[in-house]
Amino acid sequence: MNVAPVSVVLLAHNEVEVIGKVVRDFYAKVVARLPGSEIIVAEDGSTDGTKEVLAGLVKEMPELRWEEGAERRGYVAAFKKAMTHPKNELILFCDSSGKHDPDDFWKMYSRIDAYDMIIGYKEHRADQRYRVVISKVFNSLVNAYFGVGFNDIDCPLRLFRKAPFLEIAREEWLEKALINFEVTLRFVHKGYRVTQIPVSHTARVSGESRGLPLKKIPKVIVGVLRNFRMLKKEIKREGYRIKSR
Repeated sequence: MNVAPVSVVLLAHNEVEVIGKVVRDFYAKVVARLPGSEIIVAEDGSTDGTKEVLAGLVKEMPELRWEEGAERRGYVAAFKKAMTHPKNELILFCDSSGKHDPDDFWKMYSRIDAYDMIIGYKEHRADQRYRVVISKVFNSLVNAYFGVGFNDIDCPLRLFRKAPFLEIAREEWLEKALINFEVTLRFVHKGYRVTQIPVSHTARVSGESRGLPLKKIPKVIVGVLRNFRMLKKEIKREGYRIKSR
């Protein structure tokens, strides 16, 4: 079994109610059990006290680093910037919603030797019904249009190798919201080895989704569908696939 250290990377924006528990859980269940591991929080311009909580946590955990965002940069910019900090080749990425169990990392870790990316899919999704329906429709459309077969392609909980990610990070991404699905497609069409495993999922303990609140869903869906054609054209073009695979 692989025994390499891992860099846990979390994105956070206005998560004061849960950020302390989320960081402590990932630290205790993952980082503390793998020597040489670290946890990095990319804070994206929070205004609710999230920064103050993180500042306190740093004093408790020497393996914790956080990057303070002076202002909101947006998901893509924060995501790409966060991935320049890990010191380890293996990166465990997740949001800071508290909806994912860090223990699921170990199922991914036991299989990562054979893959470049392992993404989770929510086996029993604990979201409002409208989100469950939207997710099923979205995944069906993506699978049919791009010729893939994922159950939950935009799931934030994923373990991947740093080098392939940095390669695609140099490219100009099209999505501004559902970027995990675009990252997955870019990995697949580059020729990298990608698989999925079931993971647990719980409801948010407070508030609505920071990444995709209800009021933004219609606009985001329209934007994503408009980008389908451009994204497919880019990842299908000659020379996009890495030559070593």
